[in-house]
Amino acid sequence: MLKVALYLRVENNNKFVRGKTRARRAIEDFVLRPYAMEKPDKNGWDYLLTLLYQSQDDLDNTIYEILQEAQSTADSYNCFIESDVRALDGSERSW
Repeated sequence: MLKVALYLRVENNNKFVRGKTRARRAIEDFVLRPYAMEKPDKNGWDYLLTLLYQSQDDLDNTIYEILQEAQSTADSYNCFIESDVRALDGSERSW
């Protein structure tokens, strides 16, 4: 089990589309919540996730899956994401 800090910013693709709020809500509800999502600041872009894994490859695949699903969800609302994931175990690993 590993706790990670996720910075996940959701933005509209351009100034003529709207959907950032709906995209963010969908990502939180369907992509992040299964990983015991915690959100320190209600309006912030930071999240804490708890990931279960068996090996380093398993961990990498889980993180890349989360980011891919978040991007795909954002894309369906005409948005994009900016993200950064850091391990909170003192190892300074990041994705």
